[in-house]
Amino acid sequence: QNGILITQASRFPLLIDPQGQALSWIKSRELERTPYYGTTTLAHPKLKDQLEYGMAEGKALIITAVENELDPMFDPVLEKQFIKRGGKYLVNVSDKMMEYNMAFTMYFISRLPNPSFSPELQAKTCVVDFTVTQLGLEEQLLGKVIGKEQKALEEQLEEVLNEVNQNTKSLLMLDAALLEKLTSNTGSLLEDEDLIEVLQTTKKAAKEVGEKLAAADETKKNIGEKREQFRPVATRGSVIYFTIVEMSGVNCMYQTSLVQFVTLFMSSMDVAEKAALASKRVNNIIASMTYLAYRYINKGLYE
Repeated sequence: QNGILITQASRFPLLIDPQGQALSWIKSRELERTPYYGTTTLAHPKLKDQLEYGMAEGKALIITAVENELDPMFDPVLEKQFIKRGGKYLVNVSDKMMEYNMAFTMYFISRLPNPSFSPELQAKTCVVDFTVTQLGLEEQLLGKVIGKEQKALEEQLEEVLNEVNQNTKSLLMLDAALLEKLTSNTGSLLEDEDLIEVLQTTKKAAKEVGEKLAAADETKKNIGEKREQFRPVATRGSVIYFTIVEMSGVNCMYQTSLVQFVTLFMSSMDVAEKAALASKRVNNIIASMTYLAYRYINKGLYE
């Protein structure tokens, strides 16, 4: 849902990203369109020049360390106050006319867990909350466990999901082609040989795609059953992380990032005793992870 909001919204996204997951995803997604200087901040002395370069070249400008407000300099861009001159779009930023490429995108990222954005700012941007939930983290950790313990299984799942996406797209394209042919027909449908041929081709292709989707669903179900054997590890990991996060309520100095915890989580699988049975291996990982987390946090507690 967050991905759809970011990619389809007409307004520039303002992301609440305490764990840094949105930033990692955007960097990966916009790798080819990111300017040579990478990400920037609102406090950067050359922010205006960076904005001008990004807009002119149609780049993806990623602005991090956003707090509760944005520089008023961005208002004309956020409100899309464009002026068209000679086939080009211009926008007035701080009394300077800058060229605007329609391919330009801009991301504002805040690491604050509960930022106080004004209603005006929320109206100008598309606010998306990337704060991880306990269930969401559990699914992410499950993927990491399977990727380490049953790598072939995770690769097979990824392959099946890609295949399902491709087949679904093919089905939608067939439907669109058939609908276009039907709407463009002006004569009798029964006498249109081209239309009849398209109908037969679509019917045959749809049957093949349907069979592939059914087979993929069965494969996904079998993979899912095997993955579920390791879910207790992911569940325990998610519970431990959110328990650790709650320590900030005791003292604001007790801060643990998700990246730190994931490193700890992965190391627990390295030190856990090996076992042939999945259930035994799961218990070993849970025991190691719980102990490592206890020792890690215990070292940072004030006496």
